Amino acid sequence: MKQAHDENKTIKKARIQLGKMIQKLRDKRGFSLRELARQVDMPPSNLKYIEDGVNAPTSDKYLSIVNALSPEHNERQKLDSTYSLIRGTPPPDVCRILCSNKDLNDVIRLIDGVELNPNQIIQIKQLFSSFIHTPSEGETENGKDL
Repeated sequence: MKQAHDENKTIKKARIQLGKMIQKLRDKRGFSLRELARQVDMPPSNLKYIEDGVNAPTSDKYLSIVNALSPEHNERQKLDSTYSLIRGTPPPDVCRILCSNKDLNDVIRLIDGVELNPNQIIQIKQLFSSFIHTPSEGETENGKDL
């Protein structure tokens, strides 16, 4: 029973932390609460509840908020890790990537129970970065001229 209480307390603290980070970024970007709420298609009262830590955003609203606020890399990492703690799931865009690349699940399972060191993370980042391809002039993509 105490463990469940501690988990609820941790999640509540994380909701408050996420809300504060969102509010800080909103202020940094010069958005009023109403402006950001309008931009992410949400009633201002709902955004206020998120900023106050009463509620956590749904996955689609979280992505809308993040996209509207355009956080820097380190800010995005903090937002994502806090969101993931609250929801018990990776960030929504990562879930989308996993769902659209279903065979990737089995590959990721290979590292279950392994704590990757910083050099291994760099190697994985380099590997994943190699999959990014920008077609050059005259190339076709999916049979269509670019």
